[in-house]
Amino acid sequence: MNTYCASSSSASMSEQDFENIPKQREFVVNEIPAAYDLFGVVNHYGRMGFGHYNAFARRWNEHRIEDDWNLFDDSAVRNDITKENVVSNAAYLLFYRRRTFA
Repeated sequence: MNTYCASSSSASMSEQDFENIPKQREFVVNEIPAAYDLFGVVNHYGRMGFGHYNAFARRWNEHRIEDDWNLFDDSAVRNDITKENVVSNAAYLLFYRRRTFA
């Protein structure tokens, strides 16, 4: 496992290992905004250990992201979904894509 991932063995990292981790300033570029678009949501209904999952997603590529959402529920796919349908307390996983700025 590389130094960017947390693991149960991270407590055994040496001082040298910590010095080799890039500092945050190397990853932050203030001139480029950090704006993200939500493109997928996985929902879980039920309790721990059992239940039902479904997912909402919208199509995107390197140029744009569509406004229309689709619902994937077992073998059924619906495309008459509004943003209000996507937002719920059942959201389990959220998928974001960082916007690119030219």
